[in-house]
Amino acid sequence: MKKYILLIFVVIIAVAGYFLLARGQHKLASNAAITVTDSTGAMVHIPAEPKRIVFLNASNLEIFASLGGKAVGKPTSNSYPEDIKASLKDIPEVGQLHAPNLEKIISLKPDLVVGTNVPFHVMLRKPLEMAGVPLYLNMINSYEDVLKSVDDFGRMAGKEKEAAAKRAQIERDYAELTQDVQKGKGPKVLVIFGSPDSFNMSTKLSFSGDLVKRLGGVNIADKAENVKDSSFIPLSMEFVAKENPDVVLLITMGGSKEILEKLRSNMRDNAIWHDVNAVKNNRVYQLPPSLFTVNPGTHTIDAMKIMKEYMYGDVK
Repeated sequence: MKKYILLIFVVIIAVAGYFLLARGQHKLASNAAITVTDSTGAMVHIPAEPKRIVFLNASNLEIFASLGGKAVGKPTSNSYPEDIKASLKDIPEVGQLHAPNLEKIISLKPDLVVGTNVPFHVMLRKPLEMAGVPLYLNMINSYEDVLKSVDDFGRMAGKEKEAAAKRAQIERDYAELTQDVQKGKGPKVLVIFGSPDSFNMSTKLSFSGDLVKRLGGVNIADKAENVKDSSFIPLSMEFVAKENPDVVLLITMGGSKEILEKLRSNMRDNAIWHDVNAVKNNRVYQLPPSLFTVNPGTHTIDAMKIMKEYMYGDVK
């Protein structure tokens, strides 16, 4: 009898040990982390399968949500495209792009926070680290960045198949749209980004500048002496007059009508503008704020179609 009791006891211990080991292995698997390099060059340890992601900017969230990803926090923004608005409706807001609310972010108990390379996001790295939350900063400044982001967010969302299909569709549409484009043979283009404080020219390092180049246009801002590593450089009328662009494309922060009117008023009142080909030929266009104020993400081809039409078509 003692032998049977001892045997039963051993079996119970063995079974209990098995379940404890299995639970421990599951816990280790669920907490597994991978090391990635974000857009700032920082090495970040993030969950292999994050479950609670807070996003600090609309562009990254747009790509994630378009693949079927579910975030637990979103930035306050009016720039979300119609096709994802319903899926984002009930997600708590964590503040605007340049004013994230750290207390609100932490209250959502995220296992990952995703932002972009702006000072107000970079500053959150240390306090989030102290709270045990990794911060991944992802910049989208080019068509290639969009494709990479689709891949990355597809993995984060556990939607690899959807991401592969989305990427393939974007690449097919891109190939079709650019098949008749000759590199550097298109019109001379000036892209102006207007904010309440200043007017700047977009270089090839900006998203809009990258699209101009991919569509065969000659971005006059890339010829400026002070380009270096800047995505935007101050607007210089002397430089514009010298380079004499064929097309001027306007982007205003938040689609502001006041900023747009200020730009157009300057073109009417400043005599230097009157001899610029784009103005003389009435080829000054406002780019849709919904596609150009923030990065268009999975709607990049829509943005390129409009830009191509303005660059080459007879648009009034």
